Amino acid sequence: MKQAPKYTFERQRLYPGFDGKICKVGPELIRTENYEFLSFGRILLTGSDVAVGGQFARRSIGEDTFEDLQETNSYEVKKDGIRTVFCGMTGYYSKHHKNWVVFGRSTSYANDLEPVMHGGIAIGEAKYIFRDCETGRYIGEPQVLPMPFEYISASPHSQVIEFDNGDILLTFYITPKDEIKSKALAVRYRYENGEFSIVAFGNLIEYQGARGVVEPSVARLGDKHYMTLRSDEQGLLSVSDDGLNYSEPQPWKWDDGSILENYNTMQRWVRHKDVLYLIYTRRGANNDHVFRHRAPLFMARFDEENLCLVRDTEIGLVPELGARLGNFSVTDISDKEFWLLTAEWMQPIGCEKYGSDNSIWLVKIRFE
Repeated sequence: MKQAPKYTFERQRLYPGFDGKICKVGPELIRTENYEFLSFGRILLTGSDVAVGGQFARRSIGEDTFEDLQETNSYEVKKDGIRTVFCGMTGYYSKHHKNWVVFGRSTSYANDLEPVMHGGIAIGEAKYIFRDCETGRYIGEPQVLPMPFEYISASPHSQVIEFDNGDILLTFYITPKDEIKSKALAVRYRYENGEFSIVAFGNLIEYQGARGVVEPSVARLGDKHYMTLRSDEQGLLSVSDDGLNYSEPQPWKWDDGSILENYNTMQRWVRHKDVLYLIYTRRGANNDHVFRHRAPLFMARFDEENLCLVRDTEIGLVPELGARLGNFSVTDISDKEFWLLTAEWMQPIGCEKYGSDNSIWLVKIRFE
């Protein structure tokens, strides 16, 4: 295994404040040529993942303080008692095309609060929209993202990989038509003449858990691609030679062979040169009072030869203050610096008694 590089990290706690009704969730940071944009969604705490738009703030690169928060457009449509909104899941700035695209999905709610279901699956259509790289405002309206086959629900959820020619590798969790479990899928897209088209796609990645697999993230290292996946039962790892077709998922393990104890929560990658790290949550950290043990956030080095995590490299990146932290993002700032963003998700009721207040955490990881 290659020698581990040295790194440091620092934390900031931004935008505190919780009114007991609406919660900031899913923050991410996008860096364009001139600005950094911090954006996040908002949900009502009266239901499960009930999206009600979002906010964003801008600052010039090199500045320490963000400008005032602005509202983002949820493209909310109401018809026949159904409310449909666009929920941004994955933002990406293309260095090749010099544009900022948000990949997300349209989600519909009956009576404003109850997701519209089909066979037990919440219906959702994969879409994308561009944002202005100077103002942060959306350009136009969400467009349908082409997919290889029919589906009930498709959610882009990815750490986007961009190729030299501007093509991108995007991953989804998707419930195909007439099926009941979610699967993962990698698709290569090309952007031309204002639209995305499919270049190639891979196999449907399955897991025999309660709901299948969701929230895949992929990292490329040498000739291999590594996909980390969420399932109800445990975090999973799958490997690919071409970035499209992946092996059967296997549980995440430590280098001593024991199970990581991550479950029903996403994980993300950090790549520095030829070394990968995984960011995750897990049981066993005096965190039984946290919903699904989704805090604190940890990071550990990935051993690509043995397909495991190295236990003695684990560090805590974001502390546990009662609230879950499991919905987070990682932004590549340079080949030596990576920023993690997460929000204190204020469910269930009462988690604030441990010190959380719906703050957004920004963690800057810097390698030597």
